[in-house]
Amino acid sequence: MTEHHWTFVGVAYALSAAAIVIEIVALVRRRRQALARVERERDFDEDERG
Repeated sequence: MTEHHWTFVGVAYALSAAAIVIEIVALVRRRRQALARVERERDFDEDERG
């Protein structure tokens, strides 16, 4: 019975770690997209001025 408990604890930690990694990857992706969008908007504004 105790072995099952530690197996479930290990699985829970593994799933938590996987969820954290997925969230970090999603945040990095969104940050890159936002930075690219700002850069495109800045280039567009500069083209309109000059």
